[in-house]
Amino acid sequence: MTVLLSPPTGHRRPLSIVAALSVTLLALAGCATATPSDTSTDAATAVYRIGISDPGAELDPLTVADGDAQLITGLVTEQLVSFTADGEALPRLATEWEASADGLTWTFALRDGATFNDGDPVTAADVVATFDAIIGDDSVSPAKSAFAGILDSVAAADDSTVTFTLARPFSDFPRLLAGNNTGILPADYEPGTWLENPVGAGQFLLEDYEVGQSVTYVKNPDYWNADQIRLDGIELKVYKDPQAIVLAFQADEIDRITVSPEVLATVNVDDYDTLSAGYSHFYGIHLNVTEAPFDDVTIRQALAWAIDRDAIVDLVFGGTASVGNDFPVLPDYLPQPVDIEQREQDLDKVADLLGGRTVSFTITTSFQLYGEVLQQQLNAIDGFDVKLEVLSDEQYYAEGDDSPWLNAPLTITSWGKRVPSQYYGLFYAEGAAWNAAHYANPELGALVADFDATTNEAEREQLLTEISQTEWTDAPTLIPALVRSEVLQSKRISGEFIAPIDFWSGYNFAGISIESE
Repeated sequence: MTVLLSPPTGHRRPLSIVAALSVTLLALAGCATATPSDTSTDAATAVYRIGISDPGAELDPLTVADGDAQLITGLVTEQLVSFTADGEALPRLATEWEASADGLTWTFALRDGATFNDGDPVTAADVVATFDAIIGDDSVSPAKSAFAGILDSVAAADDSTVTFTLARPFSDFPRLLAGNNTGILPADYEPGTWLENPVGAGQFLLEDYEVGQSVTYVKNPDYWNADQIRLDGIELKVYKDPQAIVLAFQADEIDRITVSPEVLATVNVDDYDTLSAGYSHFYGIHLNVTEAPFDDVTIRQALAWAIDRDAIVDLVFGGTASVGNDFPVLPDYLPQPVDIEQREQDLDKVADLLGGRTVSFTITTSFQLYGEVLQQQLNAIDGFDVKLEVLSDEQYYAEGDDSPWLNAPLTITSWGKRVPSQYYGLFYAEGAAWNAAHYANPELGALVADFDATTNEAEREQLLTEISQTEWTDAPTLIPALVRSEVLQSKRISGEFIAPIDFWSGYNFAGISIESE
């Protein structure tokens, strides 16, 4: 399964505080399928344990793309800002920020006393260097695409103040600073050297990395919020496949596991706490509006009313999703559109919109289950004659002007978490590289520009409602479900995570502790 987070494809001095810690790189051919080592954590220490897949030996905070690799670096690094599960911004290395009247300049004040784990202070020069590395012409950072067309330059006003100059107003700019690869690194950091000297200003220190085995951390005593970090450390244990992670969870080797049908069939849920891990992505059903049958808006609307969204949530996602309403706004984003009619399956509306016509088309996707469920739903309704073409990811996302995911009449594609106006730029704007619907609406573009330009919350809510209503009415992309994750967690863990453990939250472990056994 491929989730589109970025376009398809495509030395610091030793840390004195961790000089005695070992980083062991086992470049053995069989490491990727090895089981975790038998070295166990001291029972007297409070260590949170997580099962991961092997991310390999090449890790750099600026370029990691795999979720497990991002976790490895994100526990050590620190962002300027992060977000709660409810979409509230939290100060991290930045304590306050504001936009200029024209929306083209954002000024961030840095936290006094924040230091890297070698004792050096975090300064504006470090922030400038980090973002220059992300947006530079030679950057290979996955984060570069998030800032493309938005961030023009970064400058230090003084040692504790950073100014971001934008190419256009973008009211959600602070959210971009909580994206992947945005942990602040020292100005003299040399890309590719992070495992030699795992520098950062974050919650934990990387103590040991055995490739294919485990990654262990200890608490950073000099972290700016160290009083709220109640764990002694973190241990990431590498497993060869999802089944091995399930077995490890059952054996109490790890403290959490993501809910899946396999987990639900194997684990007694009542023995654990269930946590929401937030919304992560959605699947867009893109309809090519330039060719029959989807050049007719009534056909697109009929399809939208024909989908049984509750069944999609249950059969495709095992209940770990919320019903969507055909606009790309995740429920944990603020503001939310208001007063838009929720679509649900309505066969009378389908019949009225089709007017006795029979519509024939093929669903093209690499997500077989989703394609099968949608095909079965539609073929059970008078007026639809639907075929299914399932491709491998390699075939579906093939390079070239005739790539199936961008040209077939109806495609089902996964999109990772972004802010709403970024989705417009990705797959609604005229000429957008990923506009699989081949859709363009100048009025929608004007609304998005106004939305990006204002920081007034009432105006943002009104504009987002108008944007979403337009997308709902024109129906170039249908979004029946918004996918969230749920996690089972050991009852030995106390405290509440304020957000999922991901880059949006800054991997925030504040307030988490382990009960005495």
